[in-house]
Amino acid sequence: MWTTRHGALIGADAKVVQVDVDARALGAHRPVDLGLIGDAAETARAVLAELAQRGHTATGYRTPEVAERLAREGRWQDVPYEEHPAAEDDAGGPRIDPRTLTIALDRMLPRERTVAVDSGNFMGYPAMFLDVPDGDGLVFTQAFQSVGLGLATAIGAAVARPDRLTVAALGDGGALMAAPELETAVRLGLGLLVVVYDDEAYGAEVHHFGPGGHPLDTVTFPPADLAAIGRGFGCAAATVRRADDLAAVADWLAGPRDRPMVVDAKVTRNRPAWWLAEAFRGH
Repeated sequence: MWTTRHGALIGADAKVVQVDVDARALGAHRPVDLGLIGDAAETARAVLAELAQRGHTATGYRTPEVAERLAREGRWQDVPYEEHPAAEDDAGGPRIDPRTLTIALDRMLPRERTVAVDSGNFMGYPAMFLDVPDGDGLVFTQAFQSVGLGLATAIGAAVARPDRLTVAALGDGGALMAAPELETAVRLGLGLLVVVYDDEAYGAEVHHFGPGGHPLDTVTFPPADLAAIGRGFGCAAATVRRADDLAAVADWLAGPRDRPMVVDAKVTRNRPAWWLAEAFRGH
């Protein structure tokens, strides 16, 4: 389901050839027109040599138009998108599109940064839209298949790399699980930016089970003032409902950054992240 997007990336008239060193793998997941037992790289070289001998040429996707689009949309930030429909929450305030939020943050933050991402519906947004300077700049806790590890991981990253700004990207569910760790960050005087994508729910579960008519009372939360919770631990804090509200983050970034800052971002919640919807199609 990952390699072919549930088969949608294979044209209806395409001939499918599968190459594998294990004969049992041939046709195991979808019908194939031809199965070959062999090393994938060696087989590709043999096919290339055979096509060259036959004088076969093909443009494929290597066209000027594709090259121009790659240059134009080489980063997720450069790919156009439609804003989520404007909506108000139960408190009567607007909610910000998580993509708009993350892109605006990316443009404000120093390049030397570490991004630690918790798990949940939100997690694609920081992974897609927050640039990192190198492979060590992204700390991804999803390998543990557990919500709530992002803040502790970010604290570790901030201690290990004090030369970089560390950003903890959390959902509100994970943030509430790990809230006591804010005391640790304050006690250590960490200049840690904690961005909470607050949709008042375990969003992944809402978008997974909601369409099937399952009750959602155990995975949705009453509104919480996470900025006030952050201040209670001694953090700087701000509630963000629109891009202009990020001015508070700019002020904190200007220094001295001697304590963490919690950003309670009230994000739109009426649709799943596209990548999560794609993943759930296989469940």
